Amino acid sequence: MSDLAPPTDLATDDLVLPFHIEAADVDGRLVTLGNGVDGILAPHKYPDPVAKILGELAVVSAATAGAFKFRGTLSLQTSSDGPVPLLIAEYRAQETEDPNGAAAALRGYARFDADKVAALDASDLAQSPVSQLLGKGHLAITLDPGAGGERYQGVTALDGSTLVDCVHAYFRQSEQFDAALRVDVSRPGGASQPWRASGVMIQRLPKPGAPYLERDNDAWSRALALVGSMDQADLLNPAVPRTTVLERLFPEDDIRAYRPVQVESRCRCSRHRVDAVLQSFPPQDRADMVVDGQITVTCEFCNRSYGFSLDELDRPNRGESE
Repeated sequence: MSDLAPPTDLATDDLVLPFHIEAADVDGRLVTLGNGVDGILAPHKYPDPVAKILGELAVVSAATAGAFKFRGTLSLQTSSDGPVPLLIAEYRAQETEDPNGAAAALRGYARFDADKVAALDASDLAQSPVSQLLGKGHLAITLDPGAGGERYQGVTALDGSTLVDCVHAYFRQSEQFDAALRVDVSRPGGASQPWRASGVMIQRLPKPGAPYLERDNDAWSRALALVGSMDQADLLNPAVPRTTVLERLFPEDDIRAYRPVQVESRCRCSRHRVDAVLQSFPPQDRADMVVDGQITVTCEFCNRSYGFSLDELDRPNRGESE
């Protein structure tokens, strides 16, 4: 292990640790989420299968964003015809490289039919969570660099057994980008414990001057095998330093780890934003929204509710502080 910046054992949660495998010329990111994923899942009290697949999508978004090296937002969204017709995970990169600046932000949401999810057979669900939970549909990957940058979106069918399978299918569409993922989401210690999630993503790019990837690459094949064999307990255990995880994952390789990116569960909603949305509706439409004397709006992502009276909304010259 070399060139770790800043020097630390990284036995902390909620980070993305970039690394490079020298001999194999492979880049990677190790994602570890504690509060960063429990803050997304716990407020909604999702059924375990729904929470697990949404947690997986959150890890994939955090791991994948680093591959594009930009300061904007990466979002992953599934749209399908199954018991969970919608999943969204959104990762907003840090605005600057200042390690003391605001952490990267992660949020997510799942729309589901509780009765249909409860009726699923456990063995079928374990074998093919995508077909059982999501059904037929697609996964969209959107990159929004912000500040006038060009927005990009790619789409792939939900044809794999697992969410990671579907993401791998998207990666395979490119002749200049090859990547693989390992993701684990669970509640170590039992159902009463917080959710935890972790993942490893490795990627390789064409060598300088080469238009395409070398398909026959022993070092890459070996790296794939090592990622697939990683012990879940190490990945999810916050007491195991992240550098130790990498050393156990690639025991015979020289790994260069870089400055980790801190991640937190953080929504973009606010009272002022909700107020602005409500102001866009005609007065009569706002009046029709009143229940028990006020309009209540609940954010789908963080489940936080905002209440407004009609008098409050109709009062002129309200300040942003409200």
